[in-house]
Amino acid sequence: MTDHEDESARHIYQAPGALVVAFYAILLVWSVICISVIKTIIEKGGSSGLFPLFMIGFILFCMWYFSLAISYRLELEADGEIRLKSLRRTIRTSAGGIAVVEFPRAGLGFIRFRLKREKAYLFCLTNNVVLKSALAAIKSANADMVFKRR
Repeated sequence: MTDHEDESARHIYQAPGALVVAFYAILLVWSVICISVIKTIIEKGGSSGLFPLFMIGFILFCMWYFSLAISYRLELEADGEIRLKSLRRTIRTSAGGIAVVEFPRAGLGFIRFRLKREKAYLFCLTNNVVLKSALAAIKSANADMVFKRR
């Protein structure tokens, strides 16, 4: 197989940078609002105690922890290996490891991949040609996989 044929067998989808930046900007604004609420509670020294502060901090931590795992890049190799890259980690699986692919109702959002042990999310524009061809290639490698709309 030549290098040109090898490249054509690979599918690489990268989410639009504006979509990813907008998502994390909104998350950052929400975090600043929550931190200002924490600061206000601390400055008042109210009788509310530490529990609300702990809860807001815990929710912020969880929100960022899970949000940083949303993939912005899907790479499908010719051999069926799939890599979903996010800011926090890279998930490696095969086409056969995906049971269900769920699409958002709107044209943009997140695609959810149900894997054997977990779920993975991917930023997406559902009308992207590269994404459609990658998902079609995954479907041809795994006939049991189901496409759904949420």
